[in-house]
Amino acid sequence: MSVLSRLEKRLREKARPRLEERLTIRLDPATYRALEELAQEHGMTLSELAREALTMLAEEYRQRVAKEPPKEPPKKPSKEPPKKLPSLFSNSAQE
Repeated sequence: MSVLSRLEKRLREKARPRLEERLTIRLDPATYRALEELAQEHGMTLSELAREALTMLAEEYRQRVAKEPPKEPPKKPSKEPPKKLPSLFSNSAQE
């Protein structure tokens, strides 16, 4: 296998899969410009910057949730008949 064909194979393997999902948000012009400048400083597109930010937030959320103690499982319903509940109205108001 030639060097060129090996290189092409490696590039295909490392290529990012094309994302099919889409997210549309509206930003005020000042926020858009600030994010666009930040992306350009790091040699990224605005879409790449947004994707990295969302990925980072999702990872931090997963780590936080993993550290939380497990929630108590819901209590099973009792097989005993329910206790008589107090009346909502006083005796004088009941007919």
